[in-house]
Formats: sequence, C-alpha cells, structure tokens
Amino acid sequence: MSYLRFLARRAAFAVLSVYAVVTVTFLIINSVVLLPMKRRVALAEWGGASEERLEEIRQGYLQARNLDVPFHERYVDWLVDVTTLEWGYSFAYRQPVIAVLDGRVQTTLGYVIPGVALAVVLGVVLGLFAALSKDSGFDWSVRIAAYALFGVPVFMFVIYLRHLGATNGAVPALGRHALATVAVAVSLLAGQVRFARASALEQTGRSFVKMLRAKGADRLRLARHVLRNAAIPIVSLSMTELLAVLVLNIYIIEAVVGIRGLAAASLRAVRASDTALVIWTTMVLVVFGVAGNFLQDVLYGSLDPRIRSEGESR
Repeated sequence: MSYLRFLARRAAFAVLSVYAVVTVTFLIINSVVLLPMKRRVALAEWGGASEERLEEIRQGYLQARNLDVPFHERYVDWLVDVTTLEWGYSFAYRQPVIAVLDGRVQTTLGYVIPGVALAVVLGVVLGLFAALSKDSGFDWSVRIAAYALFGVPVFMFVIYLRHLGATNGAVPALGRHALATVAVAVSLLAGQVRFARASALEQTGRSFVKMLRAKGADRLRLARHVLRNAAIPIVSLSMTELLAVLVLNIYIIEAVVGIRGLAAASLRAVRASDTALVIWTTMVLVVFGVAGNFLQDVLYGSLDPRIRSEGESR
C-alpha cells in the first residue's frame, strides 16, 4: 500500500508539473504574440494609413485571436480548455488543432519509439559487455565509437546516410521513417553506451562478481547479474538523457528528413504566431516528458524493493 501511495504522490506531482509548464508557456506566448500586430501597424503607418485604419488593424488582429479578452480571463479559459481537451482553432492550418495533430503525433511516435528502443537495447548490451571486458580490444572499440558518435551532429548524419543510400548500390536507400528511426537511435546510442558501461563498471568489482568469476560463470551469466544490479542507475540516467536529446532532435530530424510530424507542426505554429497550436504542441511534448519521468518512478519501485520498505517503515 505504501508503494501505491508513493505512485499516487508522483502522479499528483506529474499533473502539477504539466499545469506549471502550460502556465509558463502561456505567459511566454502572450508576451510575444502582439509583435506581428505591431509590425503590421508599423508598415501600415509607414504607408500613410489613417488612424482609423490603424485601429481597425489592431482590433481585427486582437479579435481574430481572442486577445481583446482580459488577460486573466484568457488564462482561466486556457486552463479549462486544457482540462476539457478543448484545443481550439489553428490559424496556421485553418482547421481545429485536434485535426492538425491527428496523425502527426502518431507519425512522430512511429519513428521515435523504435529508435529509442533500438538505442536502449543496443547501448545497454554494448556498454555492459564492454565493462565486463574492460581494456580489451572490444572495450576500446566501443568507447572510441561512442566518442565519435558524440561528435557527429544529427543533421549531418541524416544527410550523409541519405546521400550514401542514393549513390552507393551496396547501401540500400532508406525511406523517410526508417531514416528518422536510425537517426534517433544514433543520436541516443553514445549516451546509452556510456551510461551502461559506467554503471556496469561500478558492479564488476563487487564480491558477487568475483565469486561468479571464481565459479567459472560464463560472460552471459555475469552480464545478467551485473545488469540486475546496475539497472537503477541505467534507468535514471537513460531517462534524463533520452528526454533532453529527443525534444531537440525531433525538430532537426523532421526538418531535414521532411516528415510532417509533431515537430514540423510546432515550428510552423511558431513562425505563424499560432498561439493555440504552439501551446498544444508544447503540451504534447510536456505530457510525454512527464510521462517518461513517471515511468522512471514506476521502474524504481519495480527494480528497487527498498522503496516499498522505506514507505512501510514510516
């Protein structure tokens, strides 16, 4: 029961975090949303427009975006819209926001989820076996490859891979989604290898590993026991790295590859000062980020029984 209370507290904190980010986003957007109107008024004034025409431009812009309503009322309305999923209307796409995002979120998740899974599995396996064979040729090869990947920007890798697939018959040309999946995996792989290797190295000198080696345990059995003990730090560092890198990389990947996903809609909304679409694309990213952190808490409870015992002792 204590573990359930722990999860309930973390879930409540996650919900508060979502509303806090939505509030900050609302404040930022409202601080810059008037800039296009000021530019239009300035151009009209420079062209010799009358004061009545200037006022008409101001009022038309404000009314079209519901900015003629008092600030506090707009803020309350947005909180209600967030809660009731009334997402509003996108002026950039000239259709409801939910219609804009319908399909785009799935498109982004379609390459993000397999890319993350590939990076985590491959990174943990490589890092784990590199730690078990420390200072061997395999270990040095993995470490050098990881450092090299850190120095390669995602957009350069995507462009090079696309060019290589188009000009070299030995390398099959990848479709957009396959290319985006590989780009996500490569962008996260180096961090996963580093975290997994460092976490596994902390376990290789412990007594249970020495005992297993003395009993002649094979490398696969050693890896299974080491991974079980190193799982918590790997999960913690992996979640932090994944969320930080993914939010940036999906914008780069979709712009370079040409995928019409969530990030592409978000960039267009920013350029068009589409307040509703900016807030809701940000909201989707926030929800996934908070959900990732909440999943980390759930995994903590599953991997570390001490969380339950600490709660029961209180």
